[in-house]
Parts: sequence; C-alpha cells; structure tokens
Amino acid sequence: MYLLEFFLFQLQKYLVSSEKNNHNIIRKHTKKLKTLGDISFPLKIKNWHNLLNKDVSDLETIFDYNEVDIDHLKAESVNWGISIADIKPIESDVHMFLTRSGETFMATISEVLSSQERYGFCVLFDSKISVETTSVDVRIGDLDVTNLRIQILKSVADNLIQKFTSKCSSVQNQNKIMISQSPLRKPHTFLLCGPVIDHNGVKSTMISGKLFGKRMNDMRMMAQHKYGVQIKANSPWEVYFEKLGKACVTIELLSNKPQKPMKITENNSQTANKGASFIFYNCARLATLLREFERRIAQNVYPALPAIDCVDFSLLDQQEEWELLYVCIMQYPMVLKDSVKDIEKGIFGPHNLIIFLSNLCSVFSVYYRRVRILTDAREHLHGVIHAKVYLLKALQVVFHNTLFLLNIEPIKEM
Repeated sequence: MYLLEFFLFQLQKYLVSSEKNNHNIIRKHTKKLKTLGDISFPLKIKNWHNLLNKDVSDLETIFDYNEVDIDHLKAESVNWGISIADIKPIESDVHMFLTRSGETFMATISEVLSSQERYGFCVLFDSKISVETTSVDVRIGDLDVTNLRIQILKSVADNLIQKFTSKCSSVQNQNKIMISQSPLRKPHTFLLCGPVIDHNGVKSTMISGKLFGKRMNDMRMMAQHKYGVQIKANSPWEVYFEKLGKACVTIELLSNKPQKPMKITENNSQTANKGASFIFYNCARLATLLREFERRIAQNVYPALPAIDCVDFSLLDQQEEWELLYVCIMQYPMVLKDSVKDIEKGIFGPHNLIIFLSNLCSVFSVYYRRVRILTDAREHLHGVIHAKVYLLKALQVVFHNTLFLLNIEPIKEM
C-alpha cells in the first residue's frame, strides 16, 4: 500500500472504525490546494451511512460517531506516514491540510525511483483476463475510426491488466471481456465502445490511415510554424512526426469515456491537437531539463547528484513542488487502479490517464515558467538544485510510465 493510500485507509478507520473501501467519501484534491487543502470529506454523518454499523439517528456530524477529537486526530496522524497540519471547516465539508515535510518528499521520491516501471502497480486480479474485440482482423490503417478506437481501448486495457495481474494467476480461471459497439448478451462481460462521429453527428466512415496522416501533417505544420523546423522527404523528422501523429490520435480517441460517442472533426486540427501537443511539449521540456543538468555535471559546472538520503527535501518550499509531489506522483497509483479495477464489471476508464497527463503538464508548465530550476552554480544553491532534480526524475518516471501504458514513446525533444 502506497503512502497516500495508507494515510486515507488510516483516516477512514479512525473516523468510522471501518476498513471497507470507499474512495468517494474522502476526496483527494487536485486543484486549489493552498485554499481548499489536500483532502476533504463531508461533515454531516448522513453522508457516511454505508460505512456505519450502529444507530446514528441522534448524531449530527461524523466527529460524533467515535467521539473524535480534532487535536487527537492531528496527533494520531503522525503515525500514518503523512501528518495533518491543519483542519478547517469550509461550508459543509471538513478540509485537511497535510504537512509538507521533507520526509514525505524523501519517502515518495525514493519509492518511485526504486520501483521505476513498477511504481503504481499492485495485484488486483488473481485470474487471467483476456480482452477481445468484435472488430474485423484487418491492417490497422484500413480500419474505420470507430474500430480503431476499439483497438486502442483493447491495447491500453491489455497493458493495464498485465500490470495489475498476479504472475501466479491461474490460466484455468480465465475471464474473457469483449469490447463491442453494442451490448452483448450474457454470459459475456463486455465493454461498450461508443462510435466515432463526424461534424454532422453521424458515425464517421473515415479510415484510420487518413486520420493518422492528417494528424501527422498537423504536427509537422505546427513544428514548422512554431519552431522553424524544416522537414525534408525521407528525413528522420518524417518518422518522428509519423509517431507523433499516431500518438495524437491515441490521445484524441481516449479523451472521452469509452461508452460515449467521440466526435472527430478532421480539419479542426487546433482543437484536436491542443491537448496532445501540450503533453508532448512538456514531456520534451522535462527531458531537456534533465539532460541539461547532466551536461552541466559533465562540464564540472555542478557537482554530481548525491545519494538521495543525503538530499534535504525540506528546501522544496514552492507551491507547485508540493502539487507535483501530491497530485502527480502520490495520487498516481490510485489513478491507475481506479481506471481498471472494475473492468470485470464492464467499467473501464482510460480517459482518466489523459486527464491525469493534462493535469501533470499544467502543474509542471506553471512550475517551469515561474521557478528557475537550474540556477547559478553557487555552492549554497546546490542543495535545492539536487532536491528539484530528484523531484523531476520521479515525475519523469510517472510521466513515461503513463505514456507507455498508452503505447506512446516518450518525446525527448520537440
């Protein structure tokens, strides 16, 4: 159990003496952390009814249930890996502000960097799960865009299931899940895939190869306009933009809930590529930043990165640094789990990965613009530079892991 998961488990257990999972009652915030805190939950006891095991008709708030004392709660949280710094009532909710300690940065970043591609995963499934489709078996470029959406959903589902399945799982208990454009009769478990529709609101007849080519050209034109990149035929850049075009399509087709229709407007490249290009640009920006750090070490401008247990993470005092840690790194395991945990019930949420990447890029982009990360090579600044670099190395692991789940190769330059 990861650090934030353990904290939430202990908080719920403390409030209601229940170990029953309920991820919705205690909310993890992703925005406005400075004013709204990191976590909130409803104050009124009626909102907790499904977790309570005794008559509460004479009680008003959740704090009355176990006669919880707020000061004692704060003191007890010291034993939960993350401590509570402050608790405030805001309207009808209780808002908790976590202690932004160097120890929390150290523990989380150490876990990410030691786990690498395994970070965020645990065993959810004991039996093998196979995902199949009702699509015809043709070359992917010849599929219509709805069947392309189905194939992309299958591929991402396969990737997530593999990461969450025990290596000792039984093949004999294999569970089959079908991805289909229409509901299937029992005994099939199925994931419903909504159609891709055109600007007229009817099912698109566009072929995948045409959409790949259009998005490839969109990305090429953007690079020529924004960065002055000149692309010659058969150059390495041509292969690069072909990959970018396909990656754009993947992000575009996963950006909505699978069961909902997905509107594709072929010529509206600005809308279609805005989210994808923002993700790619920040992936490249992060890679460039870490390469520059290594270059300065090679040139003896900076000292080598010390062992992580020699780094003072209490030097990370910027708001965005906490957001990168808490929202983008600590919440990552739960984003993954929530996306796939109910797939055997026909519920799948790969769009959560796209939302997660967009939020990560938004926070990192603000941080990059507002804070000078690689500062002058003055000795008294080495400590904070090293803490920042370790944070960004952990962020890159999370960033790249998410892209690999989407079958997208991380962008090194753009």
